[in-house]
Amino acid sequence: ESYNDMTLVSLATEAEAAPTKGDLVMTYSTTGGGSTTVGTDLTAEMSADDGGTWTDLGLVAGDIEGTTGGHTIITKHNVTISSTITAPYKMRYRVKTMNQSTSKDTRIQAVSLGWS
Repeated sequence: ESYNDMTLVSLATEAEAAPTKGDLVMTYSTTGGGSTTVGTDLTAEMSADDGGTWTDLGLVAGDIEGTTGGHTIITKHNVTISSTITAPYKMRYRVKTMNQSTSKDTRIQAVSLGWS
C-alpha cells in the first residue's frame, strides 16, 4: 500500500457581501494506529477570492471539540480573512494532510465553511 499526503479543495460558493471572517467545522479520523497532530499533519485554509490567496486557519489541538461516531470534531471560529478582495467573493476551503504513512492515515469525513 502507499500513503500520500492530500490537498482537498472545495468548489467555490459565492458570498452575497464582502466577507471579513470565516468559520470551519470538520470531522476526521486516523487509521493505522497512529494519531494526527492538528496544525502539523492536518491544516486548513480559506479563500475569499476563488483560491487566488489563502488565509491559514491556524488549527491547533485546542480546536478539537470532541468526537462523534469515531470521528474527531474540530472547529475554528472568527478567523480574519487576511487578503484584500473584490467582488465577486468566491469562498473556498483547502484542507491538507501531511506526513501520512501506514501508521498515520488521516481521513476527512466532512468539512463546512461559513463566513460573515
